[in-house]
Amino acid sequence: MSEPTAAQLKDEGNDFFRKQDYVGALAKYTEAIALDDKNAVLYANRAACHHGYRAAATQIDPGYAKGWSRLAASRDALAEWDRSAEAWQKALDALPKTNLSPAEQRQKDQYSAGLDAATTRSKTTESPSVSRFKGEDANLPWKIATEMLPELRKGGPEKYSSSAWVISYAYEEFTKGVAFMNEFKSIPHPQAPGGFAYGGNTMGLTYLTNGLMRDERAFHLDGPDWITKYNNQVKFEATARQAWHSDGVENIKQLAQKRLKEKGWNDVRPALSVTVRAWIMRGMLDGHLRNKPDTGVQFLKRAVDLLEWGRNVWKNVHKDDRGAIFQDTFLRGVRSLHLKMFMNAYSADPGLNSKFPLEHLKEEAEDLLKEIEIASKNPSKEEVDPGMVSSFCIYPAAVAYTMIGFYHAQTARHSDDVLACISFANGASAYLQAAKTYPEDDEFHAFYLSCAMDCMRNAGLPIRDFNLAAVTLRAAVPKMMKIWTVSALQQGGRDEKIQANLRSADEMMKLVAEGKLTLEDPVPL
Repeated sequence: MSEPTAAQLKDEGNDFFRKQDYVGALAKYTEAIALDDKNAVLYANRAACHHGYRAAATQIDPGYAKGWSRLAASRDALAEWDRSAEAWQKALDALPKTNLSPAEQRQKDQYSAGLDAATTRSKTTESPSVSRFKGEDANLPWKIATEMLPELRKGGPEKYSSSAWVISYAYEEFTKGVAFMNEFKSIPHPQAPGGFAYGGNTMGLTYLTNGLMRDERAFHLDGPDWITKYNNQVKFEATARQAWHSDGVENIKQLAQKRLKEKGWNDVRPALSVTVRAWIMRGMLDGHLRNKPDTGVQFLKRAVDLLEWGRNVWKNVHKDDRGAIFQDTFLRGVRSLHLKMFMNAYSADPGLNSKFPLEHLKEEAEDLLKEIEIASKNPSKEEVDPGMVSSFCIYPAAVAYTMIGFYHAQTARHSDDVLACISFANGASAYLQAAKTYPEDDEFHAFYLSCAMDCMRNAGLPIRDFNLAAVTLRAAVPKMMKIWTVSALQQGGRDEKIQANLRSADEMMKLVAEGKLTLEDPVPL
């Protein structure tokens, strides 16, 4: 009698699965994988068995701690922090209260860490994501990065990939903008409208937005009157440059062209610049500080639409006339900010009927990647600082891969078991690419490796892949901590998430060493 083929074993596994015999199905899918280990569907089907078992375990035995922990890990990967915290708590409640065995104590430590991380992320999601750091804190990333630059310069081009260049230059530009805000003055003047004359520098918005587009993590509030000073600055610049305020994008297009004919580029260029940069700032302030990402998306989308229109209408106009805002790098910076804000808006309004569709997020991310690929084939010959390429080419590409990973992880939430596993596998791949694109010493490199591991667990990918990611992550953490000991992401539970995945990898490899698991087994949920 001939041996069954992988396809036959898969069909047998499907029969068991339909009968909710997850153990039987698991065995058949595992046999099929042994014959065809390149078939992604087999891995997805096997992972679906774990999903079915997980759900059944918590329903049949609410006191089954591992069942709740697996459910919590799944919710972690979907960024369902409140529901994750609830599941971690139930996992803890299911453990004995006293006289814990060594294995149970390890479980308790793992579940407690998971609960702490989920609780922290839940609170962070509900609060503004712009952190107020203490100015004297020597561990701030931009301070450490700036101190590193002399040594990095000595290393030449080989050292240009460090995230230190990105955050230090972002901070430098952002703080120049803040300095101009602080210089703004109102002086009593009997002949001036309202009895006051105003004095200041009209480059404040330029430096603030340049800093944000280089790396928005440089955005921080260093005083209680920051917003008041900013409002004064933007009003001053808008008045001085006769920028557009409440006009819609379509109306501005007509007004700008009419004004160009009447007054020329020296008048229109700064007016458009202030208009667009004010939208960028409004989008960031509303989206992060005021926790209104939906409004943030609106203002950043306005900026993208006006820039794309202007680049097309004035494509033959010299860049010095039309201005920096119509450069490729500027548009990529704004598109990157818009993508991240769109993701935040979806997270605040998730689901199939969200006003911020996941498909749109994915399409925008893929378009940005295509644009960057085209630009990479025709690099600019202009001399730029070491962080310029990272900020406006490498980081936007990493952001795009991140959005694609987020798309797949969230799509899994609305799919059946098999399709969910495939989506998680795709999410793992995209997050790995995002991590690879960021510099090794950037916190996002380590963080998205961890996100990829979350997806691997839910996709039922082999322990081998999970462990390889853990090895890379373990090597990345010390590099990350050199610069990014303190950050908004760190305050939101970054390190707890990373350490939980590293502990999981250690536990799995211990079981592999004991012969209880193999590297080809799926990552346990």
